[in-house]
Amino acid sequence: MRKDPPVNMGTMRAKARKLSSESYTASLMSNTKWRALFGAIEEAGISAACSVKFIGDDKECEIVAHPGLFPPHPYIDLWPLNEYPLVEIEWIEFRRIVRYRRDNNVPAKLVPQDIDAIRAVIESTGKRFPLEVSEDAIRVVGHVK
Repeated sequence: MRKDPPVNMGTMRAKARKLSSESYTASLMSNTKWRALFGAIEEAGISAACSVKFIGDDKECEIVAHPGLFPPHPYIDLWPLNEYPLVEIEWIEFRRIVRYRRDNNVPAKLVPQDIDAIRAVIESTGKRFPLEVSEDAIRVVGHVK
Protein backbone atom coordinates (compact mmCIF):
# COMPACT_ATOMS: atom_id res chain seq x y z
CA MET A 1 0.00 0.00 0.00
CA ARG A 2 1.43 3.36 -1.08
CA LYS A 3 1.27 6.12 1.49
CA ASP A 4 1.61 9.77 0.48
CA PRO A 5 4.23 11.73 2.40
CA PRO A 6 2.86 14.17 4.98
CA VAL A 7 2.27 17.71 3.79
CA ASN A 8 4.73 20.25 5.18
CA MET A 9 2.43 23.16 5.98
CA GLY A 10 5.35 25.55 6.54
CA THR A 11 6.70 24.87 3.05
CA MET A 12 3.21 25.23 1.62
CA ARG A 13 2.80 28.62 3.33
CA ALA A 14 6.22 29.86 2.14
CA LYS A 15 5.38 28.94 -1.48
CA ALA A 16 2.03 30.71 -1.22
CA ARG A 17 3.64 33.84 0.24
CA LYS A 18 6.19 33.90 -2.61
CA LEU A 19 3.50 33.39 -5.28
CA SER A 20 1.32 36.14 -3.81
CA SER A 21 4.18 38.66 -3.79
CA GLU A 22 5.12 37.79 -7.40
CA SER A 23 1.61 37.61 -8.88
CA TYR A 24 -0.40 40.29 -7.08
CA THR A 25 0.07 44.03 -6.68
CA ALA A 26 -1.36 44.13 -3.17
CA SER A 27 -2.35 41.86 -0.30
CA LEU A 28 -5.34 43.30 1.53
CA MET A 29 -5.81 40.69 4.25
CA SER A 30 -3.36 39.53 6.91
CA ASN A 31 -3.58 36.27 8.86
CA THR A 32 -4.92 38.30 11.80
CA LYS A 33 -7.72 39.84 9.72
CA TRP A 34 -8.70 36.48 8.19
CA ARG A 35 -8.82 34.93 11.67
CA ALA A 36 -10.93 37.84 12.99
CA LEU A 37 -13.38 37.40 10.10
CA PHE A 38 -13.76 33.62 10.43
CA GLY A 39 -13.72 33.79 14.23
CA ALA A 40 -16.56 36.34 14.27
CA ILE A 41 -18.70 34.20 11.94
CA GLU A 42 -18.01 31.12 14.04
CA GLU A 43 -18.77 32.95 17.33
CA ALA A 44 -22.05 34.24 15.90
CA GLY A 45 -23.09 30.65 15.23
CA ILE A 46 -23.70 31.29 11.56
CA SER A 47 -23.21 28.30 9.30
CA ALA A 48 -21.96 30.31 6.34
CA ALA A 49 -21.33 28.39 3.14
CA CYS A 50 -18.93 30.11 0.77
CA SER A 51 -16.90 29.92 -2.40
CA VAL A 52 -13.17 30.47 -2.30
CA LYS A 53 -10.59 31.28 -4.96
CA PHE A 54 -6.98 30.42 -4.21
CA ILE A 55 -3.97 32.21 -5.64
CA GLY A 56 -2.45 30.40 -8.58
CA ASP A 57 -5.70 28.54 -9.30
CA ASP A 58 -8.03 29.30 -12.21
CA LYS A 59 -11.19 27.97 -10.64
CA GLU A 60 -13.14 28.65 -7.50
CA CYS A 61 -14.15 25.99 -4.98
CA GLU A 62 -17.52 25.73 -3.27
CA ILE A 63 -17.38 25.06 0.45
CA VAL A 64 -20.52 23.49 1.88
CA ALA A 65 -19.74 24.23 5.53
CA HIS A 66 -18.42 27.41 7.05
CA PRO A 67 -14.65 27.70 7.19
CA GLY A 68 -13.03 26.65 10.44
CA LEU A 69 -9.87 28.06 11.94
CA PHE A 70 -7.09 25.49 12.07
CA PRO A 71 -4.14 25.71 14.45
CA PRO A 72 -1.45 26.81 14.17
CA HIS A 73 -2.67 30.32 13.44
CA PRO A 74 -1.92 30.89 9.74
CA TYR A 75 -4.20 28.07 8.54
CA ILE A 76 -7.87 27.40 7.85
CA ASP A 77 -9.84 24.20 7.38
CA LEU A 78 -11.96 24.42 4.23
CA TRP A 79 -13.97 21.23 4.33
CA PRO A 80 -14.35 19.21 2.13
CA LEU A 81 -11.05 20.36 0.63
CA ASN A 82 -8.25 20.45 3.21
CA GLU A 83 -6.30 22.79 5.45
CA TYR A 84 -4.70 25.77 3.69
CA PRO A 85 -2.50 28.70 4.64
CA LEU A 86 -4.63 31.83 4.90
CA VAL A 87 -2.24 33.61 2.53
CA GLU A 88 -3.49 31.31 -0.27
CA ILE A 89 -6.96 32.87 -0.27
CA GLU A 90 -7.35 35.29 -3.20
CA TRP A 91 -10.97 35.91 -2.22
CA ILE A 92 -13.83 34.29 -0.38
CA GLU A 93 -17.47 34.90 -1.25
CA PHE A 94 -20.69 34.37 0.69
CA ARG A 95 -23.63 34.08 -1.72
CA ARG A 96 -27.31 34.69 -1.13
CA ILE A 97 -28.12 31.40 -2.89
CA VAL A 98 -25.84 28.43 -2.14
CA ARG A 99 -25.60 25.63 -4.69
CA TYR A 100 -25.24 22.20 -3.07
CA ARG A 101 -24.03 19.75 -5.69
CA ARG A 102 -25.57 16.28 -5.80
CA ASP A 103 -24.45 13.01 -7.33
CA ASN A 104 -25.98 10.98 -10.17
CA ASN A 105 -26.83 13.96 -12.40
CA VAL A 106 -29.34 15.29 -9.88
CA PRO A 107 -29.61 19.08 -10.24
CA ALA A 108 -27.96 21.13 -7.52
CA LYS A 109 -30.01 22.00 -4.47
CA LEU A 110 -30.40 25.79 -4.14
CA VAL A 111 -30.52 26.99 -0.54
CA PRO A 112 -30.96 30.63 0.54
CA GLN A 113 -28.36 32.11 2.88
CA ASP A 114 -28.72 35.29 4.96
CA ILE A 115 -25.78 37.34 3.68
CA ASP A 116 -27.16 40.42 5.44
CA ALA A 117 -26.57 38.65 8.78
CA ILE A 118 -23.09 37.61 7.63
CA ARG A 119 -22.29 41.20 6.66
CA ALA A 120 -23.59 42.49 10.01
CA VAL A 121 -21.29 40.06 11.84
CA ILE A 122 -18.33 41.08 9.70
CA GLU A 123 -19.01 44.77 10.32
CA SER A 124 -19.53 44.21 14.07
CA THR A 125 -15.84 43.31 14.43
CA GLY A 126 -14.95 46.99 14.01
CA LYS A 127 -12.23 46.03 11.51
CA ARG A 128 -12.11 47.41 7.98
CA PHE A 129 -12.33 44.46 5.62
CA PRO A 130 -11.93 44.78 1.84
CA LEU A 131 -15.54 43.93 0.95
CA GLU A 132 -17.17 43.89 -2.46
CA VAL A 133 -20.90 43.86 -1.84
CA SER A 134 -23.61 43.15 -4.40
CA GLU A 135 -27.26 42.16 -4.17
CA ASP A 136 -26.27 38.49 -4.53
CA ALA A 137 -23.00 38.16 -2.60
CA ILE A 138 -20.37 39.51 -0.25
CA ARG A 139 -16.79 39.00 -1.35
CA VAL A 140 -13.82 39.49 0.95
CA VAL A 141 -10.73 40.21 -1.16
CA GLY A 142 -7.37 38.89 0.00
CA HIS A 143 -5.18 39.83 -2.98
CA VAL A 144 -5.57 42.12 -6.00
CA LYS A 145 -3.76 41.98 -9.32
